[in-house]
Amino acid sequence: MKLRHLPLSIMTILAVTILGLTCWNLNSQASASNTATVFVHGLQGSHHSTDTMIADLSQRYPGTRKVMTINVQNNGALQVSGHFQNVKHPLVQVNFLNNSAPTTTNARWLGKAMRYLKAHGVEQANFVAHSAGNVAVYQLLTSHPHSIPTVKKFVILAGPFDGVLSLNDQANKVKVNAHDHYKPNIEYPANSYYPSYQQLIKMSAAFPKTVKVLNVYGNVGDGSNSDTLVSNASALSVNYLLKNQQTPVKNRCFRSAKATHSGLHRSQTVDNWIADFLW
Repeated sequence: MKLRHLPLSIMTILAVTILGLTCWNLNSQASASNTATVFVHGLQGSHHSTDTMIADLSQRYPGTRKVMTINVQNNGALQVSGHFQNVKHPLVQVNFLNNSAPTTTNARWLGKAMRYLKAHGVEQANFVAHSAGNVAVYQLLTSHPHSIPTVKKFVILAGPFDGVLSLNDQANKVKVNAHDHYKPNIEYPANSYYPSYQQLIKMSAAFPKTVKVLNVYGNVGDGSNSDTLVSNASALSVNYLLKNQQTPVKNRCFRSAKATHSGLHRSQTVDNWIADFLW
């Protein structure tokens, strides 16, 4: 049937309907994103370290969904389930099955996972990392930033950049100078899990200056000024490493008896900070 034989009223309805469908499709595409938010756990962590955050964000923020899980095998091989989808806030979970590897090894494995995402259409990425996962992300971004999707934002949860209580640090031992980008007075040497703070300083020149950073740390209020595992000073010392960022690091302290090292990734308050910062 030719449109010219239809009554004017029907042609008007058809035109409005077609226009409406076109606008809906454009809006649908506009609401989708090719920016993946990648979750990374820390030393002796697992998918449980990020499951709660992913579930909470997916439930309370429309259009947020985990679209892919990448499990890194002990030999570095990738086991991928799901596929990248252009939903509003696509989430990707990376898990290291060998969860006792040094951060340098994790950085190499994480780079492999990120290159996989880039090869499958992911152009931009955000990171949400917990504990030692933050050091691995930092090492990755200072070594191979051009071979992975462009990183826009980095959320640090309990980042142990200068010491870990019970490993090489003691409560209130490290002091940071708030007037000099939280520079620490003690710079711990390397150990079997972490590079030295001096090594991190040397790497800092290569950290992409355009990455925006949210640094979240916990204080349980017991006088240790820590989340029971990472001191506030150790967490804040990342500011000195990133003092030349175009956008200053945004620091947020979660003060609560529940602000333990693992409690940070089980808090809706922290999840709200993450969502507000990323989206």
